[in-house]
Amino acid sequence: MSGISEQNKEFLRGARKIYFVAMKEELDAECTNSEVVYTGVGKGRATRGIVNWIKEHWSEVEEWEKMRENGQTAQTPVFISIGTAGSGKHQRSDILLLDRFMNNGDSFIREVVDFHTLPDPTGYICASSDFFISEHNFDANHVANMRQEFDCLDMESFALANICAIFNFRFCAIKCISDGANDTVESFDQMLPRFRAQLNELVAQLD
Repeated sequence: MSGISEQNKEFLRGARKIYFVAMKEELDAECTNSEVVYTGVGKGRATRGIVNWIKEHWSEVEEWEKMRENGQTAQTPVFISIGTAGSGKHQRSDILLLDRFMNNGDSFIREVVDFHTLPDPTGYICASSDFFISEHNFDANHVANMRQEFDCLDMESFALANICAIFNFRFCAIKCISDGANDTVESFDQMLPRFRAQLNELVAQLD
């Protein structure tokens, strides 16, 4: 479980976890006792996925809010964005636990959402775009800058983080580095079974 400290491992093991993942090819729901929500790829689908979860669990969400209003601590589940991501800073197969999130890539607005969920903060930052990050989709200089600035790049985490911030939910992301943020979708697809196996093993260990 590279990239996750013992303190954070113990915290996650002891928490109720809800995993949000873009594709079934990235994580098997059968490998964990925790809830797994498949959202589809991209920030728009991720937003719909978590909003639908909130609607289905609205009475529970209202109870958490009432507890806060009464000065009580609402131990909400830890909402976790899990899956693969590209990176110019970390190696393929590295596992990152992230607590900072940015809207990036195709957006005019660079907004950062920070969380203080983890007992051992990592400071790793994930930027989310609506496009697969590569020189096929972006200017080469822009790709180089993103690879240098961020720990990893995905297509969903910022959207999930943004909703969790609005509702005061606990949130973090677990990402397996699948490419150098400069590869093709085809090469990513070929390697995906290897990264799914890593993520399956990790979430099983966090049960």
